Amino acid sequence: MAFVTYILLSTLLAGLRGQFHPEVMGLTATTAFVVVLLEILGLKFGTYVLSISNDSQLLDLVAYSGYKFVGVIVTLVVSETLNRGAGTGGWAGWTVFTYTFMANALFLLRSLKYVLLPDSSSATPAGSSMHTVARSQRNRRTQFLFIYSYVVQFFFMWILSRQDGGRRSPALAQAQVAGAAAAARVVGS
Repeated sequence: MAFVTYILLSTLLAGLRGQFHPEVMGLTATTAFVVVLLEILGLKFGTYVLSISNDSQLLDLVAYSGYKFVGVIVTLVVSETLNRGAGTGGWAGWTVFTYTFMANALFLLRSLKYVLLPDSSSATPAGSSMHTVARSQRNRRTQFLFIYSYVVQFFFMWILSRQDGGRRSPALAQAQVAGAAAAARVVGS
């Protein structure tokens, strides 16, 4: 739900700024989808490299990936309101972004800790798939969890909260003008 809300909100804000064009929705949706896909692939690759055998399903990872959109939506709404339509720049945008990023990162750190760092101090029931992890392996997993929760999330949330989707690139604008001119020649002949 937050994924679709993010796409619609970004498109709405571009329209309110007078920068809407039909490609905005497609560009925003593609960017959001690529971010989610890269995040899930990165998580799966990290669990494979670190030999983490967990029972988490793909939908669980998609759900964890979707939490960042809530923070980005809050950042967009509050900063757009406080900056009077100037976008997410300025002190208000960065303050809200920092808060929502830190809240999301802390949530992911605490939630994924149980998946990536199984507790070796508690007694495991018979038939359980949990096993004791060596100290060096646990350190690598902790570093992966930190990098995923803070560094990767900061990068992805920053990409999603940038509001340049409403501005056309010069190459796109030139291609649209050339396409319109060609269409006018066909209609005129």
